[in-house]
Formats: sequence, structure tokens, C-alpha cells
Amino acid sequence: MSPQHKALLTAAFHALGPERVTRGLTATGHGWSDCFLSIAIYGEPDALARELHKHWRKHHFLGALLGVRVEAVNEVVRAWDHEEKEFRALATEWLELNRAAGTPAAAVTMAASS
Repeated sequence: MSPQHKALLTAAFHALGPERVTRGLTATGHGWSDCFLSIAIYGEPDALARELHKHWRKHHFLGALLGVRVEAVNEVVRAWDHEEKEFRALATEWLELNRAAGTPAAAVTMAASS
């Protein structure tokens, strides 16, 4: 995974925050109903898919929702679908670094319990 791809992913992780990144890592699917972003954002399968049916430009909607560039959303989707092992490793590393940097106790507790 290139440094540019990692930068886009970590931008998305920052926007999501530790609690949602941790929750997203419990995802097992690769469709809008059960992917990393679906579980991270809504916490349950199918909720994101239902919301995306209302939007023509899905990646742009998600970028606006998270407050990140569409390129970051594109990279999350691409990496989750094609480099899941590396994606999970980067997300786990990001979570560990954020815990070490003084992430609020509630987020650390949530991450530790998953």
C-alpha cells in the first residue's frame, strides 16, 4: 500500500474516530449493506445501503457525511474490497497510535471491548 493510499485511509479514520473505526472492523462483508463503512457509520447491516438508495453519487454523499474528500472514500472502498488484510492492519495500527496519544477513555474502553 502506497504512502498516498495510507494518507487517504488515515484521513478517513480520523473523520470516523476510534469508536466507529473499531466498530467498522467488525464488518465481514463487501457490499454497501455490510461493509466497513456501513458498520462504522450506522452500526448495523443494511442501514447505509438504505440511505445510499436516496443518493445518486454515493461516494460524494459519504465524503460530505464524513467531512473528507471523495478520494478518501474511494480509497476506503477500494482497500476494504481488495486489500482487506492490509486495511485491517493499518486501522489497528491507527487505533493503537491514537490510544497512545491520549484518546478519550470512553473510546479506548469501546475499542478494548471489541
